[in-house]
Amino acid sequence: MPSLEEIIVDSATAGLDLQAETGAMPAGHNGPYHDPETPVRNTAHWLVTFLSAHEHTGDDRFWDAADRALSYLLGEEARPDDWSFSHRTGDDKDQCNGLIGQAWTIEALAEAVDAGLRPQEACNVATEVFLAHPFDEALALWKRVEPDGSVLPYDRTFNHQVWFAAAGGLLIDGAGRDAVPSVESQVQRFLERLPELMRLYDDGVVYHPLRPEWTGGERLSLLRPGKWRLLKNDCFALVRPPSSRRRLRKKAIGYHSFNLYGLALLKLSYPDHEVWNHVKIERALAVLQTKSYQSQISDNPYGYPYNPPGFENALALQVFGDRDRIASEWVDRQLQTCYDPESYLMTKCSEDENTAAARLYEATRII
Repeated sequence: MPSLEEIIVDSATAGLDLQAETGAMPAGHNGPYHDPETPVRNTAHWLVTFLSAHEHTGDDRFWDAADRALSYLLGEEARPDDWSFSHRTGDDKDQCNGLIGQAWTIEALAEAVDAGLRPQEACNVATEVFLAHPFDEALALWKRVEPDGSVLPYDRTFNHQVWFAAAGGLLIDGAGRDAVPSVESQVQRFLERLPELMRLYDDGVVYHPLRPEWTGGERLSLLRPGKWRLLKNDCFALVRPPSSRRRLRKKAIGYHSFNLYGLALLKLSYPDHEVWNHVKIERALAVLQTKSYQSQISDNPYGYPYNPPGFENALALQVFGDRDRIASEWVDRQLQTCYDPESYLMTKCSEDENTAAARLYEATRII
């Protein structure tokens, strides 16, 4: 098996032939969800991969491909009404893809800022989109915003909130804390509240729905108009049938690594924050070394066929401690399961090959 760096460069080379004249990369369908998607998500992912390949090789082809991808993301097709980015085209779900769609795009723009690829333009758009999302200071949660500017209720998926905060952290890293003080204050507040927002199963797996550990006063405040919906997850948890609880448990296992990767990004941005010493963080990391989790993630529909847990767990282990040997084992598992050495793309075992290939970008941060 080639080195991870070689695989990133080979995959980026293959990606050059996939890029449209507009700079867009092939759209997927959100893996097991089969949502009709625009090219925005995968173009954002590939932008990060192209920048990484350029950093490794100095080959201007990758810089030019990244620049074309950035042009697409900054263009009218990706952000038609100058509000949020357009990620989905179906009628039954939001078009912004919650906070997570915006987080993925802001993440890519932040990497462009950090690399010096049209940094001011990328920073301005990323900051504008981030701050367009209403933030509740008391709850430390963001609401969703549609591409036409319509404000939707709070995003009630925990990993979406984590990744949105992480995207803000990356933007702060690239632009500097003094350049985006409003983003900085929101992310800092989220980190303060993280232990209460993050709920774990008894074995340490992170809950998929947002089910904060509310105080009494917070519960009362949630009864005010516009906030009561946040109590739905708690109320539904009490009455869900066993089949629903099993489904959410399976999803939690499939997304555990995705949560840890988002938390790792936040730690890279705020390495000395006291939240990283919290027992919940250590319990969530300890899950990765259990045979139960390793067995369950191997055949989970939200695992290797969609999320890349090998890359995600590897980064979490490297960022949160000196566990490089175990991290390397996770990377090997990911590549053996999903990397196709003939196409140089991470498309094996996936029903959404376009999205799976784009998600190699998550490996670019692994040491």
